This record gives sequence, C-alpha cells and structure tokens, in this order.
Amino acid sequence: MPQLNLNSRAVLLILLSWVGLDTVYSFWQHLHVALDGDMSAIIVPAEKYAQAMHDPLGLSVLNGERYGAPNRFFVHAAMSIYFKQVPLWLQAFVSPINSVYLACALLKTILQLALIWLLSAFANGGKRLWGREVLLAAAVVTPFFQAFGYNLQMGIIEKSITYTFFYPLPLAVLLGYFLPFYRNRQAPMKWLQHLLLLPLTIALPLSGPLVPAVALLICPSALCFFLWKNYRALPGQPIAQRATNAIAAMPGALLFYFSLMTFLSLWSLYVGSFNSESEGPAIALLDRYPALLKGLASIFTLKLGFPLLTLGIAANLLLLRKFASPDHLKQVMTVGKWVAVFMAAYLMLLPLGGYRSYRTLIVRHDTILPVTLCLVYYYAKTTLVLLRNEWSYRGWYAVGIALLSLAVTAADLPDFQHNACEKAALETIARSSGKVVKLNSDCPVMGWNDKMTDPEGSKLNAQLLQIWRVTDEVRLYYSE
Repeated sequence: MPQLNLNSRAVLLILLSWVGLDTVYSFWQHLHVALDGDMSAIIVPAEKYAQAMHDPLGLSVLNGERYGAPNRFFVHAAMSIYFKQVPLWLQAFVSPINSVYLACALLKTILQLALIWLLSAFANGGKRLWGREVLLAAAVVTPFFQAFGYNLQMGIIEKSITYTFFYPLPLAVLLGYFLPFYRNRQAPMKWLQHLLLLPLTIALPLSGPLVPAVALLICPSALCFFLWKNYRALPGQPIAQRATNAIAAMPGALLFYFSLMTFLSLWSLYVGSFNSESEGPAIALLDRYPALLKGLASIFTLKLGFPLLTLGIAANLLLLRKFASPDHLKQVMTVGKWVAVFMAAYLMLLPLGGYRSYRTLIVRHDTILPVTLCLVYYYAKTTLVLLRNEWSYRGWYAVGIALLSLAVTAADLPDFQHNACEKAALETIARSSGKVVKLNSDCPVMGWNDKMTDPEGSKLNAQLLQIWRVTDEVRLYYSE
C-alpha cells in the first residue's frame, strides 16, 4: 500500500509544481482566446451605458428613468479603467495588439489564482490562509479551472473577458469579503479591515448580476442564525427585552455590514428592474422552471465535468461515513447540508431573473457559477478531511484523487489557434491607411458569433482600437 506523508518536502514540491504548471498552462490558454463582442460597448463606453457611468448608485431610477446597466456601475467602471490603462502599460514590452490579449490573460490568471486560494482557504476552515493544507486544497481545486475542455458546462474563468469581469470577478471579491467573518465571527475588526469592508459593501451589490442574489441568501441567513442563537441563550426574559438583548449580543461588525449588504442588495435588485436591456419578450414564470430542469439536465450530461465532480463528492462522503471519526463526519455533514440548502435556494430563485432570449434554459455555466464554486469547495473540503486523517487506505485514496485530477486536467485540451484569425484581421486593420478596411476573414473580429458585414457596426470597436493605439485614427472595418 502506498505511504503518504503530507509533510514531506517531496509531496509539497509535487503539489506546488502541479499548481504552478497548471497556472502557466492556463495563462497560455487565456492568451490565445479571442476578444468578445461586448468589450467596446463597456470600455469606450456606448451611449446606452453613459447614464450608468454617471450614476454609480442608480438613483436616476427614482425619476422613472430606464437605461442600460443601472445597477452595474462598479463592474463597468472596473473593466473600462483596466482596459484603458493596462494594455497601454504593457506596450512597453509588447506590440499594441499583443498587449490587449496579454492584459486579458493576466487578469484571468490572477483571478484564477485568487479563486483557487480563496476556495482552498475556505475548504481549510479558514484556520490558516497559507501552509501545506491550503496548498493541498489548491492542488485538489486547480483541475476544475477549465479554459476550454469543460468550460461551457462548468467554466469558472470565462472565455469572454467581459463575462469574466461580470461573473467570477465579483464573486471572488465577495468570497474575500466573507472570509474575515468566516474565520472569526466574534473578533472585532481592525481599522484596515473596516477601510476595505465599507467600500466593498457599497460596491459589491452594484457589481454584476450574481452578487445581490448570493448576498441576499447568505447575509440575512447569517443574521437570523446569530439572532436565534442569542435569543435561545437568554431564557426567562420578556420577549421584547430578550429580542433586544439578542441583537445587542450579535457581533457588531457582522450586524452592521451584513445589514447594509442586505439593504443594498435589495436596492440593486430594485434598480435592476429598470434595466432597459431586460426589456423584450419573456416566457411565463411557471414555464421557466421546466426550462430550468432541462438546463440542469443538459449541463450535467453534456460532458463529464459535473458528473466527475459530483461522483468525487459522493465517493468522499461514503468513505467519510466508513472511516472518519464521528466529530469529523458530523462537521462535514453539517457543512454539506448548508451548502445543499444554499444551492437549492439559489436554483429556485434563478428563474426569477435568469431568463434571457439568448439563455432560454435559464441555466448556463455563468448563471450556475455559485453552484459550481460550492461543489468545488465541498469536494476540496471532504478531500482534505480524508487526506489529513490516518486511515488504512489513505495512500490508495491519494492515488485515486491524483488520477481523478489528471483525468479532469486532460480534458482541458488547448486551442492555441482560437484567436489566430482575429489577430491576423487586427494586423490588417493596423497596417491599413484607409478609413474603411475590407477584411478577407470569416471570423468575428471583436464580436460574438457573426462576422462584421456593416462598417458602421464596427464604430465602437474602431474607437477602442484607437484607444489601444492599434490604429492612429478611427478606422472602420467589415467582412464580406
């Protein structure tokens, strides 16, 4: 039977090499992803987002105004600032065209590492933010970050840089926001933590579509849990006094920040109802739940990503029931119940705001991202418990985990030609001297699925290319 010593330098070196090599491979994959069709509208920005960029809190809706992205100022601003600055800085080392792809790859890779660390810290119980067990969890988590492979089913880092800003980036910041509360709910916050938490409490609910929903499931639940716990600990008092004392006994930082986050998340949902981009035909609410079930069936059966992840969790739970101590089993099962409740509640609420004409089945790898993160976290947590406890088959179990990680990683096949056609087209535009450039290209250029056939439709893209110094003037383009 293979022996396993998690403290040995050889094991630590293997784990570090695994995470490091996978990160380098992911960076190289991200570097070859094509640009998407929403970048210029957000970065320039388009006229439809002008109002949102001048009204961070969406207060204009109080006058009945409807406009694009009224509750997403902070993510729009972050993306615009990043892409108006970083590619220009990088041009000290690479060409203007390559600087854009490099800026995308750097953001995605840094975000990937941040999410791996956050998931690993949570899986370790928040006890330590660094160390061998966090590294072990990181090695377990890393394979599920798929740039291609299973990306369209369980992608955490999006191919689209715009969707990366709107979905995993705000959730990563939200996880970082929750981490100090998770580590020590009772300890008073330090002044530096307050300097970070207060602006994040304001910005996060107005940063993308997922944060308000996740925050409204977690923050009120945590407040109610502590309130009920304190209330039960004060028997024999009049109800009003008992309730007042229960509130007073709650951790002050938790009470303040989670209450404010709850209020601002509700405000964000209200403001979002004035989003002009949400207007259009929709299906009835009761018809959305069958669509949700079809979407779940599709995303769980189209490829092996989710089946392998859920199979890994199921196997871990069976082994824990057989080999774990009662205390460890109880802890893991309690966490699992809360994770299951969160995922079920999130999925039940998803049809209320997840329907779009381009997302008729409600569920997609972007909207289901909180569920994906929960499953990866719980897989890592259960794996950690099994690996750090002595039991008769631990060595063989470690081999099994390694084989599963290799199988998932092997599915993430590269596509280093993904942006080759687009880069060639951008080179053509950069070299041209005309104000309108005809491209001999069938691929989308800074677009989604269709090539640009109307030069006027490329105006925002052309303005962005000028900002990036790819061109020295606004140069429209089209393909026949």
